[in-house]
Amino acid sequence: MIKSLKLASAIIGATLLFTSCKDCDTTVIQVADDEAEWLVYDRNDSVTFINEKAEEVLFVNTLLNAQQVPGEGFNVSDDCIERYDMQAMSIIQNTQRSYPGLATYFLKRPDTFEVILLVENQGEYTIDETQPTYPSLDVNNTLYTNVFEVTNPDGSKATNMKRLLFNKEFGFISVEYYDGKKLELKS
Repeated sequence: MIKSLKLASAIIGATLLFTSCKDCDTTVIQVADDEAEWLVYDRNDSVTFINEKAEEVLFVNTLLNAQQVPGEGFNVSDDCIERYDMQAMSIIQNTQRSYPGLATYFLKRPDTFEVILLVENQGEYTIDETQPTYPSLDVNNTLYTNVFEVTNPDGSKATNMKRLLFNKEFGFISVEYYDGKKLELKS
């Protein structure tokens, strides 16, 4: 709930900043609370994973940001932007920088809501937030519901991400790499 309030405050601030044009009617796409929940990690959150050597690996939230972007068909240089869409991102990074950073990003437009999972320097992976891969899945002796799986068939580099598991309640549950590195959320 606190995260939703902080995100809502950021959105309202951005709305005031970008809608000061007096000569045009501007619409700002609003984000619902259940959509904001896709940004699992709040400011200053820390997340502990267990790696392939059974060691704890700490990640911390380094960014939680929401901002308006010109709607489709509009550009920041336009004199009058009639619609702003909303995008938001939350990034967690390993404090030792031994593992790539992980991020959740969404873009809200009038008729679409897009959720993307990112692995630093590796890629962006769009998920259909309405179609989890697994209704329930046991990971590291914890049962998670509505789990999304993303796989990367490109094993050309050993450090490439191979598979990740994510859900809306806990965020990144597991990340595996082709070189054998692995992170599983500590239960």
